[in-house]
Amino acid sequence: MDFFQHQERARRKTGLLVLYFILAVVAVVLCVNLALLLLFVWTDMEAPPAQQWFSHPITLWISLFTLVVMVCGCLAKTWQLRRGGEGLATMLGARRITPDTRHSDEKRLINVVEEMSIASGIPAPQLYVMDQESAINAFVAGFRPSETVLVVTSGTLKRLSRDELQGVIAHEFSHIFNADMRLNLRLIAVLAGILAIGKIGEFFLRGSRHSSSSRKGNSLLLVALALVVIGYLGLFFGRLIKAAISRQRELLADASAVQFTRNPAGLAGALIKIRNGDGSHLKSVHAEDMSHMCFGETLRFRFRRLLATHPPLDERLGALGEDWVARARVRARADAPQPDTTSASPPLPEGAAGFSAETATPAADAPRPSAQVGRVDEANVGYARTLLDALPADINRTLHDPAGAELALYALVISSSDSEPDELLKSLPNHPKKAALTDLSRQLGKLGSRLRLPVIDLALPTLKSLPTPQRRAILANLAALTRADEKTTLFEWALTGLAHQQLGDRAQRNRHTRFHRYGTVAGELQVLFSVLTWGSGARDQAANELFRRSTHGLIPENRTLLPLTHCSSKRLGEAVDKLADLSPLLKGPVLDAMADLAMADGKIQVTEAELLRTVASLMECPLPPLFAGTYQ
Repeated sequence: MDFFQHQERARRKTGLLVLYFILAVVAVVLCVNLALLLLFVWTDMEAPPAQQWFSHPITLWISLFTLVVMVCGCLAKTWQLRRGGEGLATMLGARRITPDTRHSDEKRLINVVEEMSIASGIPAPQLYVMDQESAINAFVAGFRPSETVLVVTSGTLKRLSRDELQGVIAHEFSHIFNADMRLNLRLIAVLAGILAIGKIGEFFLRGSRHSSSSRKGNSLLLVALALVVIGYLGLFFGRLIKAAISRQRELLADASAVQFTRNPAGLAGALIKIRNGDGSHLKSVHAEDMSHMCFGETLRFRFRRLLATHPPLDERLGALGEDWVARARVRARADAPQPDTTSASPPLPEGAAGFSAETATPAADAPRPSAQVGRVDEANVGYARTLLDALPADINRTLHDPAGAELALYALVISSSDSEPDELLKSLPNHPKKAALTDLSRQLGKLGSRLRLPVIDLALPTLKSLPTPQRRAILANLAALTRADEKTTLFEWALTGLAHQQLGDRAQRNRHTRFHRYGTVAGELQVLFSVLTWGSGARDQAANELFRRSTHGLIPENRTLLPLTHCSSKRLGEAVDKLADLSPLLKGPVLDAMADLAMADGKIQVTEAELLRTVASLMECPLPPLFAGTYQ
């Protein structure tokens, strides 16, 4: 199953989640009515006959009230999480890890995450740590791949080696690629609605302690107890829903993590430390809410086989290799320190839990881009590490400081332009650091075009923490710089497009699928493919033939190559923004057609690769560095 199929499956599972919610609501409503019927009988209050209860007006009012309470509970939690992963991290009291942190464990985490982000083609997630949690656990949250939060416990930072940490991070990245994050946030809101009746019961129960021992007070106590019991019934349904949706996804994420790193020992080492150590259970009062989205179980409870959100640890270890369970038992008996996980690991059993034993495909024989979206292999990780190592240490430090990251974006525009820097800087008359900006643009220019996207990938996440007015000012300055010479290059368009995606006012908002046919976005596809055709260098009849061949089956035959004068950067941006709302299964062929255009001459230029990856990112399709080592 590829990235687009996972996205489509997640979209359909949202419908399944709605069905589960409806069934749980029906069950809770019935239980509330039954509890109140028993209350009427116990208190000798005048009530309709039992056989007429479910057709009586009072039943309708009770059912409506119960439904309203559950829906309000769901909407309240949805509002609380309206900022996506950042809202959840705030709710948990997690501390944001700043790029300039001095803690070695946190620096190591930043390094591993940036490595994985560049290798996979998505912006680095915002990082948070739960300082009060000593167990090993982690999760990702967000509405879309370009807006993600990664939260780890302090135990994860302190107790895992680099390889083990990389295994956990790769596991969490697979949840990003498999479209699990948005479903997880919706599941939290749905479960809040299901548990709302129980919360009201707890409120009444506390109030009944101050009531007299009269029959009225006893009735209130009985109602409160009944609602609490119904709340536990809702908790049972909630856990059942989470188990039905989450358990298989964890095995899939383990499989993907091993495919990303080609090092099962790292992930296995982390699982063994959870198994033989203090586990992964959390102290947070929200441990129940997030039990379905963490790396390991967050709670202890009975009926594990029925209600567990994660497969047993021995099952997860067994999927990594037949002897990992035995190794875990030996280590538990010996109570010895964890051996170095960088040593040789056993070969992966062919087909175990979806793993494949085949090696990474060489770049020359790379599969179609649509098959590479949401996938990372050893070659991608190695390539990303090479790019990071090529960045001078002082520039790396600059990119992790908000003021420096801002200058780096401006410097990229200046260094990539044919115009004189002094002329471009006139568009920033009030900027206080023009001299530093000129020096930085020279430094970035010497690094070459291959490192331009990695610089953007490191700079933008650093700027996400800035207040909204500052982010708006940065976007305004970028727009002024790109307009200064009265022309916009494809790289400038890519830079400003990525900046708006991650820093703009719509950055944290959810996106929804709006288009299910190519015909509804034929004009936008025409603009995109026209820009790519002209960018390939083809002209006249060759350009028309290339456009026709690449777009066959995607747009109507009467949609021909647009003149270059009709392909403005503004029109291209509007087109790609609309294409981002295509149905997931329709995005793959678009990316493949784009690659066909770029590779029409048998090679791919750095600028073409940048444009491919930028459009893919703006369409929320994380694409690893394509054709690594073959840029011309």
